[in-house]
Amino acid sequence: MPQSQPAQEVACPQSSDERAKAPLTTLAGIGPKRAEIFAREWGVQQISQLLTLVPKRFQIPAEPCALDALQDGAFVRISATVKKVWLWGRNRRRNLYVQLENSSGGITAVWFQQPFLRSHFEEGAEVELEGKVSQNRGWQLLSPRVIHPGELQDGRPIPEYPSAEGLPAKIVAKAVAAAIECLEFPAESLPTALLKEIGLPPLPLAWQTMHSPESLDQLEPARRRLALAEIIHLERRRRKVIAARVDLPTPIRCSEKVWQRIYKRLPFELTSEQKEVLQLLRGDLAAETPMRRLLHGEVGSGKTAVAFAIALAVAAEGGQVALLAPTEILARQHLATFRKWLEGSRLKVVGLFGDDKAPQRLATRADLLQGRAQIAIGTHALFSGDIDFQKLQLVLFDEQHRFGVKQKGALVAKGKSPHVLTMTATPIPRTLAWAQHGALEPCVLRQRAGTSATVSTHIHDMGHWPTLAREMRKRIEKGEQAFVVVPRIDGEVGLTEVAKALTQPGGLWHGIPCAVVNGRLPSEQVESRVRAFRDGAARVLLGTTVVEVGLDVPGVTLMAILSADRLGLASLHQLRGRLSRGAGAKAGSCWMLGSPDSIERLQLLETHTDGFQVAELDLRMRGAGALRGVRQSGRSDFQVFQPLKDADLVALLRDNRVTLDENTLN
Repeated sequence: MPQSQPAQEVACPQSSDERAKAPLTTLAGIGPKRAEIFAREWGVQQISQLLTLVPKRFQIPAEPCALDALQDGAFVRISATVKKVWLWGRNRRRNLYVQLENSSGGITAVWFQQPFLRSHFEEGAEVELEGKVSQNRGWQLLSPRVIHPGELQDGRPIPEYPSAEGLPAKIVAKAVAAAIECLEFPAESLPTALLKEIGLPPLPLAWQTMHSPESLDQLEPARRRLALAEIIHLERRRRKVIAARVDLPTPIRCSEKVWQRIYKRLPFELTSEQKEVLQLLRGDLAAETPMRRLLHGEVGSGKTAVAFAIALAVAAEGGQVALLAPTEILARQHLATFRKWLEGSRLKVVGLFGDDKAPQRLATRADLLQGRAQIAIGTHALFSGDIDFQKLQLVLFDEQHRFGVKQKGALVAKGKSPHVLTMTATPIPRTLAWAQHGALEPCVLRQRAGTSATVSTHIHDMGHWPTLAREMRKRIEKGEQAFVVVPRIDGEVGLTEVAKALTQPGGLWHGIPCAVVNGRLPSEQVESRVRAFRDGAARVLLGTTVVEVGLDVPGVTLMAILSADRLGLASLHQLRGRLSRGAGAKAGSCWMLGSPDSIERLQLLETHTDGFQVAELDLRMRGAGALRGVRQSGRSDFQVFQPLKDADLVALLRDNRVTLDENTLN
């Protein structure tokens, strides 16, 4: 028989309270290093927190299968005798091979780069294994799981817990099992009638089901009850933060006459959607509670005009505004736009950038502190400790997902409960989860302002690049302009090498005026090269993703994105949004080139052209992300809550059907 690990010993403190608060190191098999991994990866530090560590998936036990009835790719369970055991390879990269036989035939089990399992098998021992069959190199059972006696119970789903480097899933599972032995699951706090009405089990049963389901059918109701617990917890925490606020903003209520003057500052007529959003934001500014609004505007829908209008409304009432942009290109573009639209006005707009000269920075600091400047536009320099405002009443975050929560909080803290408007074209999963939960109330701009031109997307593998470059040259020579985006600067397929190969003598684009930009260049150099492209002196702008956000060059119709598989769907959607902008623009073409195994994912963008659809795809594929801290996707404060599935549960809170008093803890 395989040598099994010794049974997990449960060392629990005596009292219930002690058991709940005891550190993980109280459990046998969990030392300081493993406890540190639990805390770092999942925030689990006490035994009670193990109860809320949800399995990442569930495995249905395979049906027993005779060795003469195997099918390639099938997931099977076999019982056989160990005939031979050997290792092949070098050092830790060695693979373990175990030859198995029974009355119906033979097969070889293979564990890749796990030579330490060698001691678990003895020739002549009877074993039961479960895994996937492959016929690639003769009949093989790939990385099978050893089934111990009594482990399988009537075909029940087997929970598979998450793992981390230095902490195998089986150790996590044993720790969770030990916690279940020590403690009781949290008690139910919601009315039985409400749970029955919405079809959810009581909380203790939901937790028991998640750790030990009798069938897959039980899992979804249990997950939804735990999802409700998660959003209740977050909502209670959010309401406590709001209740703790001492400073409330001064309502900003501009007269209709002032608003008409604001509209006249814009060099174009607002769309009906822009007017509707501004009317909503006007109501937010006039309220006695701080605005926390998400403006989700499709690429090219005119978010800047909306931001400009409400910034002027705040400035007209004596307040100050800070607009934080993620890149210097975008921040300087906003600065130039605001100054142009305010030409002849008494309002002062200042810029704050990391490479500002000391005298200029000192002057800007003084203008903001003494109230001589009403609008500040910049990058990370805005939330520096030496920057203070006299009366900061509105904070605008453009593409807010580029900043961490702490960074945004540092800027908001420079005012007394200022209004906050966050803007994005394609929200990443965290933003979408926030908006759908209700922590940020969304408003929407779907129409592309000033243009009806379409942009078609085409997906190819990287081997198609030389052919595509030749096709693009023909169109560039006929007068079109192009973006070429390369995510990396260095390396064989980095921006530097790609630009050199295209433009050097003998290159596919030799003789075509090209400009190259990346984040390492001085800001003045980036600005001059972008200006050359905008003015038409350069026909091609090659860059990293610094061109992704907000770069507004009217009329560009061509874009190629190399190594597109290195970018998320949201970033790719942002990039193609640089095409066909402005009145009279022609239809655009965006080519995305990636590795062969990424083609299927990238092809989603051929059929999904709406930013809202892309956001939902990102949410499904990447997870909701963390709602605290600085993580943007992946592991989430929400373990089981799924915004797209659980909108009806959020509605229970919004409709006040769930009482969030001090007793409603779960």
